[in-house]
Amino acid sequence: MGEALITPREYEVKVRVEDLESVERKLLSSGWRLEDVVVEEDRYVDLTHCAGSPARQIALRVRLRKSLTKNTSTSELTFKGALIEEGVKAREEITTKLEDPEKVTEILLLSGFPIITVRKKRRIYSTTESKARVYLDEVEGLGNYVEIEVMNPESREEYMKTLNQVKEELGLGKEENIVKSYLELKMEGCGT
Repeated sequence: MGEALITPREYEVKVRVEDLESVERKLLSSGWRLEDVVVEEDRYVDLTHCAGSPARQIALRVRLRKSLTKNTSTSELTFKGALIEEGVKAREEITTKLEDPEKVTEILLLSGFPIITVRKKRRIYSTTESKARVYLDEVEGLGNYVEIEVMNPESREEYMKTLNQVKEELGLGKEENIVKSYLELKMEGCGT
């Protein structure tokens, strides 16, 4: 493993969309920059057998990421804490790099932990005009989503202001905010 990265607060929301290309055109015309296109395989560890109901509030994930634009591959292990605030997806995260994600997955499986896999293709956008990042996600079995993430906002109000500005800019102002993870959506059978 490697050095751990502790992310104090990650605030995010998803919006389900049919047409990612129209959202992408709005991003580009508003000055957002494509940072990367990645394929991610997230292997979530089912912790309910050892932690009971609190396990539904936390997550342990092995992520394999392949950058299609940079032609690189990385993997990491992430612990996602319980939600910090109601109504928004805000939580603490601790992440460390993995040298051998296959071995880590095998160790978890042999230890009796079921693994639930979520695969997606993700286009990552940023701009100097906002603290937000926008992800255009094609999620296997679930459909297309726009995820808006703000790292370490000073307050919930700042987060909501940034979120609403980005949603309006993308023509998604009236769309429902989804605060569930792709894992939760998959478990609920919210596919296409």
